[in-house]
Amino acid sequence: MVEPSQHWANRIATRLDRMAIWSGVIVGWMIIPMVLSLSYEVISRYVFGAPTIWAYDMTFMIYGTFFMLGAAFTLQRRGHIRTDMLYGEWSPRKQAWVDLVCYVVFFYPFILILIFYGWGYFWQAFQTNEKFVSSPWMPITWPFKLVLPVTGVLMAVQGFSEMLKCIAAIQQNQWLEKVVHHES
Repeated sequence: MVEPSQHWANRIATRLDRMAIWSGVIVGWMIIPMVLSLSYEVISRYVFGAPTIWAYDMTFMIYGTFFMLGAAFTLQRRGHIRTDMLYGEWSPRKQAWVDLVCYVVFFYPFILILIFYGWGYFWQAFQTNEKFVSSPWMPITWPFKLVLPVTGVLMAVQGFSEMLKCIAAIQQNQWLEKVVHHES
């Protein structure tokens, strides 16, 4: 029997987790240009009486990107909302089974839709050089829309890592049950 810490699924999941951690670190640094652009706008507007036409747009685009691209890191850190009313009372094996089923039934259909439609929105914006018409600055939209399929891919990879962790937890609990049963 394989020791739980050496389980093949945990080894692969650890490697896949690096992508979410790497993206989370990079995205974390995006807070600096967001705060700087917002601060510049506030100072420019209220101290010098000269508001910019770009700072608000830059802030909401960076914040949206920050929020979207940080989702895989949040999933890796188990930071998404979870209802623990029943879940917390279950055994680790039952939790793993429920998580595994939920990833297959709920998570992946949404993620595949995000990748498919996100790519379509990005590609159309890229081909037409679409611009935000709600802004006097009128920045191009395709870099912002590229975030949708990239987020989907990052989430798909991290979701697969989480599924591997579920498989390892299910099999590890079987291993522990056999060890306990064998010792008694």
